[in-house]
Amino acid sequence: MTSPHRKMLEEALGAYQRQQENYAQVKEQMESIRSTETSARREVSATVGRTGELLELTFPTAAYKRMAPAELSSIIMRTVAKAREKSIAAAAEAMAPMLPPGFSAQDLMSGNADPRKLFAGRVPGFEEGDRS
Repeated sequence: MTSPHRKMLEEALGAYQRQQENYAQVKEQMESIRSTETSARREVSATVGRTGELLELTFPTAAYKRMAPAELSSIIMRTVAKAREKSIAAAAEAMAPMLPPGFSAQDLMSGNADPRKLFAGRVPGFEEGDRS
């Protein structure tokens, strides 16, 4: 191999190794994401993981005992939703540096990403509006 080709190969290998290290760091960070939200009057507290899955639901006070079932249900749903939003935002922030420019990590984590945007302009022959 000639010297310029060898240098290009070494640079590409170095870039690949840095990317792998970054990926490992982001993966570790993503796996540790947890968000907890507590309702305003402390009736309920919810902890969710990086994708918004409910990990823990607690009742810090006895206030929930005096609530109608529908009211308690509503507070639980709102509290879990707020915790989910925080968790998804944290995951999007961790993931953002790994994504191509113009591709929203927030949209990806919330399930609103359009995969056509990921490939448009990057894959020859693939146009954003082409569905074939």
